[in-house]
Amino acid sequence: MAPDSEAPVLTKVHPGDQGDIFQITINRPAVHNCVNGDAAALLLAAWRRFQQEDRLLVAVLHGTGDQAFCSGADLTALDSLANLGGSPAESADLARRGTGPMGGSRLVQVKPVITMSQGYTYAGGLELFCHGHIRIAEPQATFSVACRRWGVPLVDGGTVYLPRLLGWGCALPLIITGERITAERAHQIGLVWELVPQGAGLARALDVARQICQQPRDAMLADLASAIRGLHLPLEEAFEIEAGNLFPVMLSESTRRGLERFLSGERFWFK
Repeated sequence: MAPDSEAPVLTKVHPGDQGDIFQITINRPAVHNCVNGDAAALLLAAWRRFQQEDRLLVAVLHGTGDQAFCSGADLTALDSLANLGGSPAESADLARRGTGPMGGSRLVQVKPVITMSQGYTYAGGLELFCHGHIRIAEPQATFSVACRRWGVPLVDGGTVYLPRLLGWGCALPLIITGERITAERAHQIGLVWELVPQGAGLARALDVARQICQQPRDAMLADLASAIRGLHLPLEEAFEIEAGNLFPVMLSESTRRGLERFLSGERFWFK
C-alpha cells in the first residue's frame, strides 16, 4: 500500500497464523475521508473480497491522515452514491437489494471487523465505524450523527447498529440530536471498546487483529456468527443455532491443534 497512492480506498494483506489481516484504508484526507462514488465502489469491492476469500480472517478499517476516520458521504457527489432521480420502483428495489450508498454497508460480516478512529467520525462515517465488532479510538476522535444538520438520513446501518450496540437510552439521543461526543464519552457508552494514545490507534488495531489470528479460528467464527444471527431470535431458536456449532467445530483442524497446544502446556491470553 503505497503512502502516496491517489486511490480513494487502499487495501493491504498482512500474513497471519490462522488467517490473514485485510487492511482497508479510506484515503481522501483532503476532504476528511468522506466517501464519493469511486470510494464507495472500492469499499464494496473490498468488503466482498473479505467475505469471499477464506484466508482473509480479520478486517481493519481506518482512515488516512490525522484528522478523520470518515466524515460521511461526500455531499458534493450525492448523485454518485444514490440514484436520487430513480423511479419509485427503482427506489423500492434499491431498498430491498441494495448494498448501501457508502459501499457495502449492508453486507453482514461474520468474520471479525476492527474499526479505528483517530478523528472525525461523522454521519455515514459513524455508520461505518459501527460495523466494527471491535471499535478502537484515539482520544482526539469525535463522533456525531452530523448529517442531522443537513436533513440527510442514516441509510448505511446507523439506525440498525446504534440501538443494538448502545441500547435505546444512548442511541436515540445521538440519532435525534446529532450531538457531537468525545472519544471518552463514546467509550463510556460502549460505542468505543478501547481508547489508545494519540498516534497509536492503527498499530493497536493491527496488534488486536494479529492476536485474533493466533487463536483457533473455527470456534471463534462459529461463536461470532451465532451471536450475530441469534441476537433477536427467541431463546430456543438462538440456543439451537449455538448448539449446531458443537460437532463441526470440535471436529475441525483448528480446534484439534488448539487442544494439542493446551495439552502441551501452552497458554495464550489476549492482551
